[in-house]
Amino acid sequence: MFFGRQIILIFFALIFGGKAVFAAEGSKEERAYAAAIAAFQDAMWSRAETEFAGFVDKYPKSERIPEAILMQAQAELKQGKLPSAIALLSAKRATAGKFADQYVYWIGEAQYQNGDFSLAAQTFTSLAHDFPESTLRLRAVVEAAAALAQLNKWTQVAALLEEPGGVFQRAIQLDAADELVSRGRLLLAQAKLERGDFNGATAVLQSLAAQPLKTELDWQRAYLLYQVKMAAGDLNAALTTATNLFQISKLARDNGLSAESVAMRAAALEKLNRSDEAAAAYSENLSSNAPPENQRQAILKIAELAIAQKKFPEAGQSLEKFLAQFPDSPAADAALLTLGELHLKEYVAQPATNDLQTASTLFSQFLTTYTNSPLTGKAYLDRGWCDWIDGKIPESAADFKMALQKLPPSEDQAVARFKLGDALFKQNDFVHARENYRAVLNDFPQFPAVEKTLHSLALYQIVQASLKLNDVIGASNAMAQVLKFYPASPVADNSLLLVGEGYEDLNQPAKARELFQRFQKLYPTLPLRSQVELAIGRTYELEGNWPAAIGQYEGWLKNFPTNTFLPQVNYSLAWANFQAGNETNAFTLFTNFTAQFPTNELAPFAQWWVADHFYRTGTNFVDAEKNYQIFFQTWPTNPLAFQARMMAGRSAVGRLGYSDAIRYFNTLTTNADCPPDLNAQALFAFGSALMQMNSTDTNNPLANFQSATNLFGQIIQLYPTNELAALAWGEIGDCNLQLTNYDAATNAYAQTVNSSWANISARSQAQIGLGLALEKKAAASSGDDQKNLLQLALQNYLDVLYGNNLRDGETPDSFWVKKAGLQAAALAESLGEWQQAANVYQRLEKLLPPLRDSLEKKIAAAQEHFTSQKN
Repeated sequence: MFFGRQIILIFFALIFGGKAVFAAEGSKEERAYAAAIAAFQDAMWSRAETEFAGFVDKYPKSERIPEAILMQAQAELKQGKLPSAIALLSAKRATAGKFADQYVYWIGEAQYQNGDFSLAAQTFTSLAHDFPESTLRLRAVVEAAAALAQLNKWTQVAALLEEPGGVFQRAIQLDAADELVSRGRLLLAQAKLERGDFNGATAVLQSLAAQPLKTELDWQRAYLLYQVKMAAGDLNAALTTATNLFQISKLARDNGLSAESVAMRAAALEKLNRSDEAAAAYSENLSSNAPPENQRQAILKIAELAIAQKKFPEAGQSLEKFLAQFPDSPAADAALLTLGELHLKEYVAQPATNDLQTASTLFSQFLTTYTNSPLTGKAYLDRGWCDWIDGKIPESAADFKMALQKLPPSEDQAVARFKLGDALFKQNDFVHARENYRAVLNDFPQFPAVEKTLHSLALYQIVQASLKLNDVIGASNAMAQVLKFYPASPVADNSLLLVGEGYEDLNQPAKARELFQRFQKLYPTLPLRSQVELAIGRTYELEGNWPAAIGQYEGWLKNFPTNTFLPQVNYSLAWANFQAGNETNAFTLFTNFTAQFPTNELAPFAQWWVADHFYRTGTNFVDAEKNYQIFFQTWPTNPLAFQARMMAGRSAVGRLGYSDAIRYFNTLTTNADCPPDLNAQALFAFGSALMQMNSTDTNNPLANFQSATNLFGQIIQLYPTNELAALAWGEIGDCNLQLTNYDAATNAYAQTVNSSWANISARSQAQIGLGLALEKKAAASSGDDQKNLLQLALQNYLDVLYGNNLRDGETPDSFWVKKAGLQAAALAESLGEWQQAANVYQRLEKLLPPLRDSLEKKIAAAQEHFTSQKN
């Protein structure tokens, strides 16, 4: 659970309320009670428990009995005697008097600590309900929410904390800065995050950011904000938040939080594909101050990033430096193992090196040094791979067998089982090899990745082993399972062989085809021949040999005209024709497919292709719209149905049918099930269509621009971090320009120009729009104001023309550069800045060669004006 609970001693403040404890010189009863209190204050829990129990026994009529029982229960709780504390408080609850609410609270606290979260939630909730005057009500509600969070009952957490007029909502109104209120808000934000309400979670966390928090709570707030931004895909914001987390952890002086903050920053950089920066960030956790788990994570991540970038030496140097600097680190075993794996992977990438021997040596060193490491099984597996690649098959079999024994049930153990089968196969022990392959199929149902990556391979190896044993039925059954359950797998398509002479290379379709053709020759009368020939066609697809694939599928259709795979082959034939550039044939085949197999699972994809075909022409938008419409009407629950409606709208725009387009877009924007990204696109397209369509209000010809502004405003409000929000500001600027709201236009354009989400094209367009709006404002001004506005407009055009608006890694958009140049030249002329105009025309000559003659004339005229100005 994320919410940081604190077990705090609230007893004295609640019970005594500032009253002095018994004086030492009082009665025996007073002295006995004072002695018990002193033991409790000194954290002598066992002694305090005994003292309070003795007090209750010796002075049963004392008015302090309810207090003493409560203190005795807390002393038991401090010792972990949770059932005893619960039993004591429950038994004496009826005589608790004014302490009844505290009895209930500590029962709930003990239940919570005992892991009885459901009971704890009920107990805390009952306190808030049954004791309306209790000062513990707010604490009880927050603790109840924390207990529900432990049970992942996030809907109940949110309901409890958001109850209108409830304890927590009243507490927010009375004292929003109270620590308990802050903790409750953190729980509420987490509940919204867990339920996918990212905007709601962000709003709660932002409300907390406006008030001072303890360092611990501030870190938790930032941590949750990071999780929200990562889940929402707002990676730049997540990166900023992770940086803030690190600064907060420094204030907390907590190495664990610092290491976690570093790891989160690295994860955000990794998601942003800034691999070098991510690796550098992870390396910050390769220090003695970072907890072992963070060190291990850093080691593995640095290696993973290096492998992805094929930067093996850099990763190896980092690991070697770590081992030299921290040889006794708890993560040293992981570092040594990972270093060996790096050398192994580098050898696979570049076999002509000594990395294989280095890797094997490092794994042997690991097995000698770290005999009790939990990574021992992985080291045996890795060394087995080294032996396998080096051709030391018996040695690899021994290592794979040891790995199988040492590894816990896992994906790695499944790999060890598979490779043991491979090693036995290599040694012609086909019986035991097949047993191991079958174990891969049967022994790992709790690991879906094993089925995804190894089942098809194991089935194929069973085929091979069965054939070696002359077990035709066994081979046929295994192949049938491959073709039935994994028809698109690498085994079915390119017979990804890991073993067998001549089959050591991976992902080679020709090898797969060779196997299927061999199977055909051995067993020509088996009913599997149609599936095998289909698989042969797919091998041609994987090679990109589309003519051969077309020939294979056409032959299949002649040979098996009534086979159950008929729809699949027809679709594959149509797709192969499309890939081969036979657009007309593909159109005919896909059109026939939708008519012949309207209920087949591939029919929607065929219909989509037909619609896209018309749309791709760039002219036949009528048929494109018609076919997209057929799609969403025929398959309204298909995941592509919303997109089909969107494309129908775009097609309608293409044929200038703006009112129909608006109808499509409006249907999407008002459908709660429409995916957010598509909803944003629909709002944008809706607004764009309105801008292009003539107003139906004859008294207000610009009415559509105002309506469009409202739609673009919705995008900005609903999707502030979406790239379309930046574009929407530019469209709002265009609308206000038409509406002669020039101040609003300049403000809107500036939003796009300054947006981190806008690309160079959007920013260039907006900056030109900004210049146009400034020119319009200047027309209504005079004197210096007019001149200043025109100069500002000119500078905006020149920024685009000369690339002053480019950011790192960007290239200019030639269309907008040319547009900016034409605007700048015209404005420079009107300002009488003839040399500037001539310079712009000279630059435009290079950008617009067809206009060279007319531009030369303009250059000559500008220079003539300039000369005359000087004279």
